[in-house]
Amino acid sequence: MIKFSEVYKMFSYTKLLAILLIIMITFFIFSSIYTVKEGEVGVLRTFGKVTDFTKPGLHLKFPYPVQDIDVMNVSRSNLIEVGFKDVENTKRNPQNHESQLVTGDDGIILVDLLVEWRISDPYAYLFNAKDPESILKNSILSSLQSAASKSTADSILSDGKTIVQNDIKKDIEKNISGYNLGVELLSVKILDAKPPEEIKPAFDAVSDAIEQKNILINKAEEYRNQKVPAAEGEANKMIKEAEAYKEERINKAKAETDSFNSIYKEYKMSKEVTKSRMLIEALEEILPGANIYIMDTKNGTLNNIPTGEIKGEK
Repeated sequence: MIKFSEVYKMFSYTKLLAILLIIMITFFIFSSIYTVKEGEVGVLRTFGKVTDFTKPGLHLKFPYPVQDIDVMNVSRSNLIEVGFKDVENTKRNPQNHESQLVTGDDGIILVDLLVEWRISDPYAYLFNAKDPESILKNSILSSLQSAASKSTADSILSDGKTIVQNDIKKDIEKNISGYNLGVELLSVKILDAKPPEEIKPAFDAVSDAIEQKNILINKAEEYRNQKVPAAEGEANKMIKEAEAYKEERINKAKAETDSFNSIYKEYKMSKEVTKSRMLIEALEEILPGANIYIMDTKNGTLNNIPTGEIKGEK
């Protein structure tokens, strides 16, 4: 005969096994369902080997440890800050020496740098490096110091930030290309650059001098822009006057040539008359209004020859 205590004991074991079975089934069900959101990629692994990349939506898989899933956001921008304790309120961390740079002219400046990046290749990001973000951070620091050593403090503090930013970005991309981290560099921005507090007055004086230099350069350019057009206008005027004078001289020379050819033609036809005419015209031009007397050496007579009659062929 079975005792009541034994029946109760058997019932308790059965209940416990049922509860455990329900828990296991629930675990398997929930571990077999996963969701990939918009902008994410699911990397499905079967016994540790990547077997599929799943798109956004609700998916099923075998429970762990048969299959496992890594859901990665490939559209979100990630930030790495250098020199900031908090990006939002931009408070500098006094214990952070990452932003202290030595420039090519042996100056020291403090730089706040913000690097934006995203995951471009989930497989490479998961398996090509143990800690890709740490490698990226070290590459940023190395490239930042390298770019600073090729520039001057004045350049970084004034108008050379854009050039330094571009150099840093190119150097980072070159460094991480060999690691194939599966990340894409979106932007590199120098948010702030300043000298240490101990030497800030000296840098401020230099900045004021540079600003004053730029003001004087702008004034000189403005004066040049005013004077050059006026000088060019005067030069064009002189050139046009010279060209007009040239044309006038050419036309006058042509007229004189035509006159000479005409006289020469008449001279060939009647040399003596032409000589007399040219002589009288010359005398009339030299002595305007005067009576001209011509001595005939053969007969010893003195005749008054009015020049008007000779010029009129009378």
